[in-house]
Amino acid sequence: MDLEAEVRRLIDEREVSKVILRYAQGLDSRRFEQVWECFAPDAEVQGSRNSGVLSEYLPPLLAGVESFGVTMHFMGNQLREVDGDTAKTETYCIAHHFKDKAGREEAIIMGVRYYDDLVRTAEGRWVIQHRKAVADWIRYGEGYGT
Repeated sequence: MDLEAEVRRLIDEREVSKVILRYAQGLDSRRFEQVWECFAPDAEVQGSRNSGVLSEYLPPLLAGVESFGVTMHFMGNQLREVDGDTAKTETYCIAHHFKDKAGREEAIIMGVRYYDDLVRTAEGRWVIQHRKAVADWIRYGEGYGT
């Protein structure tokens, strides 16, 4: 076993995982610049509501997030595969969306899986190059959606 290569792989896996966590933190804290930084500028996203290049996909997504009083994206299980300067992840998420800032009036809760292809930039940062977000299930709060 090449100890140096194994340590490098573990560090890369940790850094890849942190990209996905920073994405969720950016959404929930409304630090949207942080969300943008999780992606390559030319990233493509297939979302549960719309799809497209990042510049077309992200603005409506962020506006949707802002329409809720508070959100919480809980990132759970994650599989990671790192191969040099590329990586693939599958991350389970339970995303809570509340009408009110106190988080008492549930609007939507959904189970989402994020399938991400990441690349290491020339500066050594990991970013999402391609994302496919799949909503496995959705539950609407009383009086909200159908």
